[in-house]
Amino acid sequence: MVLSRPKIPTADPFKDVPDGYSGRDISSTPAGSQRRFASTDSERRDVVTEHQVPARKGSIGSLDCIKEDFNRSAASRATGFMGKNSEVAWLGQLRNQTDDEAEKDPGTNDSQMMFGSGLEGLSESLVHETEKIYPVSEATYHCDDVSLTVPEHVEPYQLPRKETADVLLDCYLESVHPSFPIIGKMTFMKQYRALYDNPTLQTGPVWLAILNLLFALAARYRRLIRADWMQDGDSEQIYFSRARHLALGPETLWIHGQLQRIQVTGLTSFYLMATNQINRAFAMSGIAIRQAVTLGLNLRNQDPKLTEASKEIRYRVWWTLAITERTLCVMTGRPPSFAAGDCSAPLPLPLDEDSFMSTNNNNEPPYETSAIARLRRESTDESRSTDMSTTSIPSSASSTFQSPSDSSTLQSPGLPPEARIVAPNIGLFFLYVAKLSSNTDLIMKQLYRPPVMGQSWASVQALMSKHHDRLERWRSALPTVFDFKKNQRDQEFFRLRMCLGCLYYSTMIVIHRPGLCKIGRKIPDETERSKSIDQANAVSCVFAARSMIDLLPDRPNPDAMYEVMPWWNMLHHLMQAFTVLMLELSLGSMHCPDTAPQLLTAAQKAVGWVQSMSNSDEAALRAWQLSSELLRKIAPRVGGRIDDQLRYPAQVDRDVPMEDLLLAPASQAPAASSAYYPIASEEEGQHSGYQPVTTWEPLMFTSYDDYLHSSVLPGSQTADSHYQIPHPQQHQPWR
Repeated sequence: MVLSRPKIPTADPFKDVPDGYSGRDISSTPAGSQRRFASTDSERRDVVTEHQVPARKGSIGSLDCIKEDFNRSAASRATGFMGKNSEVAWLGQLRNQTDDEAEKDPGTNDSQMMFGSGLEGLSESLVHETEKIYPVSEATYHCDDVSLTVPEHVEPYQLPRKETADVLLDCYLESVHPSFPIIGKMTFMKQYRALYDNPTLQTGPVWLAILNLLFALAARYRRLIRADWMQDGDSEQIYFSRARHLALGPETLWIHGQLQRIQVTGLTSFYLMATNQINRAFAMSGIAIRQAVTLGLNLRNQDPKLTEASKEIRYRVWWTLAITERTLCVMTGRPPSFAAGDCSAPLPLPLDEDSFMSTNNNNEPPYETSAIARLRRESTDESRSTDMSTTSIPSSASSTFQSPSDSSTLQSPGLPPEARIVAPNIGLFFLYVAKLSSNTDLIMKQLYRPPVMGQSWASVQALMSKHHDRLERWRSALPTVFDFKKNQRDQEFFRLRMCLGCLYYSTMIVIHRPGLCKIGRKIPDETERSKSIDQANAVSCVFAARSMIDLLPDRPNPDAMYEVMPWWNMLHHLMQAFTVLMLELSLGSMHCPDTAPQLLTAAQKAVGWVQSMSNSDEAALRAWQLSSELLRKIAPRVGGRIDDQLRYPAQVDRDVPMEDLLLAPASQAPAASSAYYPIASEEEGQHSGYQPVTTWEPLMFTSYDDYLHSSVLPGSQTADSHYQIPHPQQHQPWR
């Protein structure tokens, strides 16, 4: 049975809520419209509708207080505060509810109990002074309690062999860089090749730290997909430890911000997120944001001495940091360390880096073209006047996606017709991710921040409806090759489609999560229209959770999944979706009564996938222990029975294909004999041709601007020429 979302009534008085509107303050509502009276011979009472009930009575709960001392123990400090939109908080509340219900008086009616995400009903019905409330640290599956032990005898200036380094760097650029373009790829690769072509050149420690962090991320990815050769190479911990020695020492906090150090801090945050050390990742992300703000990366750059290509790289660095920060805010329920209103950095251009930076036949420094500046100016002008939720390509007019080439047309009077075509590319993908990130930030601000408590429940309903429509406009503007809801033969953009799909369903869950609760008892005189909206919001949340899980085939194969999904936070997406299903089942599947068996099957599927991931991931093992326990306790409420195999560690058949997923061929790994081992002596280290240096000046590698400031090369285009974006006929047709 297919779960569909009921259509919210079109006669919605809140549909035209302006941007930035955070709900209606009931304290400012005229008294006459707030209160009416119903008279009888024996009583007189207030009529309470959704317009009089405050938002905190629903699933939003108390957003302006905490009910736990997070400084109490090492475990609570490691976990930290988890806000109302975090699935860790939901897991904790589910555990409190299920354990309390097991001990409650058998005569108590389940319908008297209310459950939701921070749910005020939970605090009123379940939480009493004498009841035991489990700390959040007992409901988390993250690994912040694991110490970051530095391995002994780590040589920070040691490098892997060229064959190993090539595979690791290719893995990073293929699996991480499209979603996390914090480095200028072309410039970095030029520096990388120069290092291995002439290892005696002096390199700066910060640049080497960046390289080792890329290796660490790639090594983790290779370990997750069980690449055979990695067992003979350096581990991710070794590479990360080298980066710590090189640029993340105790003096890091006292050094002024610098572009490469910002990249180191941002990469460190991303690595910690990928290793499920979320609390540490959140702290490092905040440092990276602060350092970036000190350099003004959050603002539009109009320095005439700075090349347009360099400006674009800096904008992408900022947006990468901002997206990572907002992702961590969704995972932790915490506010970001910057406000969107304080940022004027333009959105990234929908172009691959190699389309606005290139080299000549002599491999000389890259040069740029004038079309970047013109397109950037038009992008900036448009961003000031258009809804950030739209997904048109930056231009002075709207953009369209044409078939069959599925290219994006820039209808800009500043560019000739042949230069207005942008074929789907990684830059275009990152633009969509950046815009969705801005939408998510607005959702968090308007639905999960303390000021929301002063709004009415009707206002929260209106905001959920508005953000749902904004998200649908974002999805409807995706080009066909990025549309994750369509079955396609295309493999080139398959990974990008899956990333967009995960982000879309995760955002949909966050939008409608406040409506997944029993709100009816708190609104005695709720109108029928409001009841239908509550039902639609709850079903939308459950629908998004099921759709997230449906992105994966029924038979778990984590190796293949990591190759085509956002492997760095796929566990978060699965647990977020699973917890939503558990919330609905804990309510007796009251919003989806006809699909309870399907919801239970989807929940079992999610637990099966988490179980299969637990063989190579400590966080997944913890998540499986939590999820299987909850599933066992909640399934009987809807007449379900849990398979015994979900109660024990999984033995996964990793030879099972991904069935419906089209996998790209894996990178060719070097022979096991080419693995590079730590240098124990000078003689053993001679094979690498590289020795650590003791002096840092003059540096071979400084900032990217040293390359981007180079003069225009002979034969390059003049300032008056236009950059010719390839016509779609020059590309393979998208199918």
